[in-house]
Amino acid sequence: MKNKWKSMAACYIVLGLCAVIWLYPIGVAIIKSFHLNGFDNYKYVLTYDKISYFRVVGNSLFIAVTSAVVVTLIVTLAAFAFSKMKFYGKKIIYGAILACLAVPVAAVTSPLFAAIKSLNFLDKHVGVIMPLIAFNAPMMLLMVKNYFDTIPDELLESARMDGASTLRIWYEFMIPLCVPIIANVLVLTFIYSWNDYLVPLLVMRDQNNYTVTLAAQYFMSSTYQSPTDVARIYAVMMLLTLPSILVYLFSQKFLVSGITSGSVKG
Repeated sequence: MKNKWKSMAACYIVLGLCAVIWLYPIGVAIIKSFHLNGFDNYKYVLTYDKISYFRVVGNSLFIAVTSAVVVTLIVTLAAFAFSKMKFYGKKIIYGAILACLAVPVAAVTSPLFAAIKSLNFLDKHVGVIMPLIAFNAPMMLLMVKNYFDTIPDELLESARMDGASTLRIWYEFMIPLCVPIIANVLVLTFIYSWNDYLVPLLVMRDQNNYTVTLAAQYFMSSTYQSPTDVARIYAVMMLLTLPSILVYLFSQKFLVSGITSGSVKG
C-alpha cells in the first residue's frame, strides 16, 4: 500500500513539474500582454489597420480545416488499401511514402517554391494547402494504417460475402470502427497546419492572405520594441494562438481515445 502511494506521489510530482514548465511561458505571456495599457493592448491588435486579425484567423482556419479534411480523406483511403488489400508493390510503395518522413521541409524549399510558382499558386491558399497535405499525409498514414491493422479481417470478409463493394466496406465498416483515430488525424493535422510558418512564408506575399504565423512575424518586425510594443506583441501572440488552444482543449478526449483505443485493439 505504501509503495502504491509513493508511486502516485512521484507521478503527481513529475506531472506537476511538467505542468509548471509548460504553463509558465503562457502565464508570462498573459501577464505581459496586460502590461501598461491592460485590455487596450488587445483592442489595438483587434483594430490594427495594416493587418486584420479576423481576416488572418479566417485564412488560417480555411487552410487548416481544408488541409485536415483532405488529409483525413486521403490517408483513410490509402491506409485501407495498404492494410486490407493486396496489390503488386504494396510494401515498396508504402516504404517509399514513409521514407518521406526523413526529409525535412527546409530541404525541399527550392523545388517546392519552383513548383508552386510554375503552377501559378503563389499568393493563393491552394499554394499553401497542397504542400501541407503532402507533408502531413505520410505521418498520418502511418498512424491510420497501424490502427486499421488491428481491425479483424474476418469482419471485412463477411461483408464481401454479403456482396459489399470495396468502397462500401471502407465507408460503412472501416470508418465507423475507426472514429477515434480519424478524429486524431483531423485534430493533429489542423494544429500542424495552423502552426506552420515555412510554407506560408514561401507562398504568401499579400498581407490580406497572411496566416497567423506570418502576421505574428510581421507585427514583431514592424514595431520598435518599446515597452508598449512588447506588451502588444504578447497580446498578438495570445490572440493568434487562442483558436488552436481552444481546438486542442475541446478535442483532447478524442486525442486520448484515439491513442488508447489503437493500443488495446486486436
